[in-house]
Amino acid sequence: MSEALDRIEASRARLRLAMTPPPPNPADDRASRSTSWLDKLGAVPLVHAVVDSVSAWWSHHPLRPVTQVAGEASNAMVKPIAQRNPLALVAVAAAVGASLAWSRPWRWIFRSALFAGLVPQLASRVVSNLPIESWMTMVGSALSRSRSASDAPTA
Repeated sequence: MSEALDRIEASRARLRLAMTPPPPNPADDRASRSTSWLDKLGAVPLVHAVVDSVSAWWSHHPLRPVTQVAGEASNAMVKPIAQRNPLALVAVAAAVGASLAWSRPWRWIFRSALFAGLVPQLASRVVSNLPIESWMTMVGSALSRSRSASDAPTA
């Protein structure tokens, strides 16, 4: 009889072990903290509208697939180098950063071409997310200011 009880207890112990959740992973904890920070930032209506419109603009941008392919290729190339010799990777990154800061390639891009699709989409998204009451208040205050300025006596 005790042999049967021992088998039952061993079976219960295996079941308990199988049903216990795995220990928390520190990387998962960092990811949950970062998403909660982004969620808090996204709760601000204007910031949410800006982030939403920029992500929509980037999702339709013609250079997006190029950057994705370049990112995957560089990750596949850089990961083995970083595992073998991380200090060399840091030195190369510093040299690339210094050359970018010296050459200032962002000045080469025409600002009108860069923001041609972003600014109208950002403005329309922000305007569409604002409540109508705020628009009415803004228009009413602008009209009352113009009325009071025209009613003021001229010297």
